[in-house]
Amino acid sequence: MSGLALACRVATAFKKSGEIDEEAQRRYLQRFIDAKVEVYLASAGSGEGNALTWNELRQLYRIGVEHCKGKVLVQSNAPEQHTARAALEQTRLAIECGVEIVNIYGPAGWHGYKPTDDEYIAYHEQILKEIRHPVAVAPYPNIGYTPKAELVAGICNKHTQIVAVNLAGLDEDYFINLKVGLKRDVALYVPIRGSLNTFALGAAGLVGGEINLTPNTFRRYVDLYESRNLEEMGRVFSDLMRVNQFNKPWGHINARVVKMFMHAFKLPGWEGGLREPLRMPAEATMKKFAEGLLKLQVPEIEQLAQAAGLGATL
Repeated sequence: MSGLALACRVATAFKKSGEIDEEAQRRYLQRFIDAKVEVYLASAGSGEGNALTWNELRQLYRIGVEHCKGKVLVQSNAPEQHTARAALEQTRLAIECGVEIVNIYGPAGWHGYKPTDDEYIAYHEQILKEIRHPVAVAPYPNIGYTPKAELVAGICNKHTQIVAVNLAGLDEDYFINLKVGLKRDVALYVPIRGSLNTFALGAAGLVGGEINLTPNTFRRYVDLYESRNLEEMGRVFSDLMRVNQFNKPWGHINARVVKMFMHAFKLPGWEGGLREPLRMPAEATMKKFAEGLLKLQVPEIEQLAQAAGLGATL
């Protein structure tokens, strides 16, 4: 296995009737086991975690732990919360279900709220004094703001149960400032954009919801970096970035894009689509989406289309 890790915020598979499709979820998770990709369960975005009931969260964690533990790292990515109390409740549930690392966001930036430095520190203090389990923290801009890198570094330096920082949506400058501020080893997971630079600076691996689409291509990308085959790695990087660019009109990488991709290539759980109140696009839009992806001529996408029997019909 490559020394560089991959971590995906995996989709949640539903039945047409709306409940979690346990059998499809296991088959969907197998894609990541096969590609040696760590999984984050119940993410607010690509995993639709905000749409899951308490019992569904428990069910999803159980499925993930049973199917993946011992094969790839199993982690929770509980949706952002406004209060430390609510974040603690969801984090404790994930730990109770056996996940190996729990991801913690800062307080949600809802209704224009942006925490002061003192509030951001106090939020993490309240959670981390209670949680001694391995923790990842995520200064993710999509929660409504970006905390200063030195603030995150200080929290990591104080709380030794923090084993990773997920830097999705953040650039090389943020990575450098965080790295400078850290006084101990913490695994830093980065987005695909800028990763050639951050790999050279000591990143532990990649994190992102887009790994849902082409996990084997992402695996090939990091393996090529490890083997220093930079010419071929550049071609694979181009493939990954062109897929990202193509997805932007549909919302870049979120639950809608992931479920559209699952539907287009008949991946496990595609029948259930999105959880209410979200809606899948019209079939004409879905056809255009699949056709556009195939025009990119990305090998893994072409293989998925062939497996789904789509090549001659699009």
